[in-house]
Parts: sequence; C-alpha cells; structure tokens
Amino acid sequence: MPLLEMKHITKSFAGVYANEDVDLSVEQGEIHALLGENGAGKTTLMNILFGIYQADKGEICFKGEHVEFKSPGEAIARGIGMVHQHFSLVKKMTVLDNVMLGLKGQGIVADRKSAREKLTGLAATYGLLVNPEAPVHTLSVGEQQRVEILKALYRDVSLLILDEPLHGLDCCNKERVRAVISEFCRRPGKTMIYVTHYERELPDCINRRMELPRR
Repeated sequence: MPLLEMKHITKSFAGVYANEDVDLSVEQGEIHALLGENGAGKTTLMNILFGIYQADKGEICFKGEHVEFKSPGEAIARGIGMVHQHFSLVKKMTVLDNVMLGLKGQGIVADRKSAREKLTGLAATYGLLVNPEAPVHTLSVGEQQRVEILKALYRDVSLLILDEPLHGLDCCNKERVRAVISEFCRRPGKTMIYVTHYERELPDCINRRMELPRR
C-alpha cells in the first residue's frame, strides 16, 4: 500500500483550473520528483496535501487512511512537513522562536533550553548550522532556507515536501541542500516529494518522477 495517494484532485481559482483530475502515488521511503513548468500546478497540488488549500474534488489517503487537512497544523500533526519556495518565517523573531512557533504545548514560554539542544543537534547532523538566537531578518537567503528546513526536521516528519528548494541559492548553499536531501534519504522510513521545474536540479537519489503538463 502506498504511503500517499492523491486521486482525481481538482482545484480551480476563478474558474481557471490549477489541477484537473490529478493522481499521485508515493511509496514509503522513496524520493519522488514532481516536475512541471511554472504554472503547471505543482505547488497547488502540494498546498492541497499540506492543508493550505482544499481540493474542489478528489481524495487523499495517507498511511492507509482517508484524510482532509483543513490547515498545515493538521498535516504536520500527521507527519507531513513542507518547505516552501517563498519563506514563511517571522522576520522579527529569532531562529529558535520560529522553529518552536506553532508547536502544541511548546510556545515561546516553553523549555527553550531543551528546544535549543534539539535544534542544535539537528543542525549539526544535517550540516545546517545557524545561530538559534539570531533574528531571522539578519540572516542571508541561504541561512533562512536552512531555518525553513530545520523547522520541518524539528517536527520529525515522515513525509517532507521540498518546493523548489534550490531557488535563489548560490552554489555553496545548493550543495548544502543536496547534502541534506542525501542525509534525509538515508534515514529509514523517510519519504520526500521534491518539487521543481528544473530537471537538471534533481538529486541523484530520486526513485520516481511525475510530470505535470502546463495548463
């Protein structure tokens, strides 16, 4: 049984289809590429999975159960994380507070010491070193990308969606993200959907791929 099945997903905005009768199947432990030109509906499909949008039609099965996420929080609670192309960080807050933000029972007043230790450990494991107490607005684009990835890893997700993860990064930071992907792939039971419109940027560890035609 696949880890994820999206069947007949349809979504339109103001009468224009972003997705029309789309099927996607992802096996547990695989790295699945979602390819397509700009405007093909890749991000919309993933936003539906992540609870940002709700599909007009279709169904989603995750871990063998029918799901209909009404918010990203519901998706995260079931083990799905998403790193967006356009960062969703709170610029005035620190790295650590951004990572902790929205965690159930772990608000800003939570045990910062334990959270910092966990974050520091993840950063070292994945080579995403960043100062936990640095305000996000002081970070470079590459460092902000690291924070976005660390947010997902901190929640110990089983399915990680990377939406155009190399967009806007220099060569050094692109290599760092590729290293994160390789490390994630080596961990048992971890699954990834890699979204891009640049086929040449696909990591070597891709297992399967699906291409959405431009609408």
